[in-house]
Amino acid sequence: MNLTHKDYFKIAFPFIISTVTQPLLGAVDTAVIGKLGIAELIGGVAIGTVIMNTLYWLFGFFRVSTTGQSAIALGKNSHVDQASSLFRPCVLALCVGLSFIALQSLIWMGAEWVISPDAMVGQNAKVYFDIMIFGAPFVLLNYTIIGWLMGQAKAKETLFTQVFGNVLNIVLDLLFVLYFDMGIAGVAIATLIAQITTFVIGAILVLKTCQFSLFEYIRTAKMSRKDLKVIASSNMDLLLRTVCILVFFNMMARVGSQLGSDVLAANAILMQVTFLISYMFDGIANASSVFAGKAVGQKDSKLLDNVIKLNTQWTTGFIIVLTLLTLLFKQQIVMLFTTLPKLIELYLAMSPWLLVFPLVAGYGLTFYGIFTGTGTTRPVRNSSFITLMVFLIVQFVGVQLWGNHGLWLAFILFYVGRFVFLYPYIGQVKQKCL
Repeated sequence: MNLTHKDYFKIAFPFIISTVTQPLLGAVDTAVIGKLGIAELIGGVAIGTVIMNTLYWLFGFFRVSTTGQSAIALGKNSHVDQASSLFRPCVLALCVGLSFIALQSLIWMGAEWVISPDAMVGQNAKVYFDIMIFGAPFVLLNYTIIGWLMGQAKAKETLFTQVFGNVLNIVLDLLFVLYFDMGIAGVAIATLIAQITTFVIGAILVLKTCQFSLFEYIRTAKMSRKDLKVIASSNMDLLLRTVCILVFFNMMARVGSQLGSDVLAANAILMQVTFLISYMFDGIANASSVFAGKAVGQKDSKLLDNVIKLNTQWTTGFIIVLTLLTLLFKQQIVMLFTTLPKLIELYLAMSPWLLVFPLVAGYGLTFYGIFTGTGTTRPVRNSSFITLMVFLIVQFVGVQLWGNHGLWLAFILFYVGRFVFLYPYIGQVKQKCL
């Protein structure tokens, strides 16, 4: 298969649009609460978002591994493999989501101990958490559904599912907070409704777009002890990689909280911008993951080479565009989130770190998709662990010397490492097609 820019664009563009809408949820939550003009409320949403994202990112491999297995099954053109790549992760996702609800008290106590927020910030975060935790089963099921649709190259369906749910969340955010004056509870309820709606729509689209009757293969959902062992083994590398990233983000929140409520709130806004940028690159990674998975399923080394080439070209283009946008609209971006002079001042003082972020983060975020799409997960785990060690050392020294700037230096180096320590293993990816 000769993969062209046009072929890549048809898959990449819907994925870019759909994935970039995901951080808009946290960004809109922060922006809407920011309009109320209270730093403790912004901090509360920031902490609450970190806690929920910690839970979801910990099991984010449901989407990542499902995409890879679904793409490989598509390359093999096997109905049995296509069905099992959907049903099995859905069963596991539902079990994990329900366990989150059952253990919510322990989860909150652990998160509060780790982050140690100020009293008012913690109180607001608790309100957010108590509502959002009930969306856990739907979020994790959505991961598997979206991952499966991505692996099947159903770009339009993926786009519709995520955009509809996220737009609904934005509308409800504005309605509940700015019109009904429900505060943080309104933000959380809006997100919960959107999560449930997204699941329903995704499930309907899976049934409608599937080229065969999924229910004829419902038995593939049954897993023996051996099946569970294989699934656990294949996902353990991704789980450990996610743990490294979670430690990274939680340390950012913890250290930021220790530097004061204003610094925490300013960092929350900065982080939302980096999330938006990261998810744009993630759209490229998802497209590359689909084509790379197909290449492995078909044992097509030429296709894999084309994927790597186009991934590099598209990533470079996005780095240039996103850097220019961040530079040109620096002032306008912060005004979307808050009008508090102190927070604006802190944001602008730290904004130079945002200018270098696309360059240092881009290649690591997109090449990661090629590795996961082909099931080459061990290098992902190893590079993540080394990168985390670099971050912890630099932030420990840097914060003492340069305060918040030291923290953001460590942040940038973490993203540098995600590419530097991963790319040398690209040969292992190519071995999968031989």
